[in-house]
Amino acid sequence: MDAIKRILPSLFLAGAIAYFGYHALTGEQGVLNWIVVKTEISEAEAELAMAQAERQALEVTAARLRSDSLDLDYVEERARDILNVAHPREFIVEIEPEERR
Repeated sequence: MDAIKRILPSLFLAGAIAYFGYHALTGEQGVLNWIVVKTEISEAEAELAMAQAERQALEVTAARLRSDSLDLDYVEERARDILNVAHPREFIVEIEPEERR
């Protein structure tokens, strides 16, 4: 019985360390979850950067189409591209994307 009384605090302490260590590693705010959250943040930041670049491109396009600064060459280019037409004296050269080669 005396040996059990001496070992019991050590066993309790070892159990507490194992319990808290396990939850520090795998818990809701543990190290493994922290790695997952960091990865999600990196992916979200990359997606945000792509969205901001797309927005910037759309803002440039919108600025070129505003009535106070209308770029007639750009309007003609967009109309030809959308309608898929060309001037009779123009030469059209199609270049295949890198993926198809």
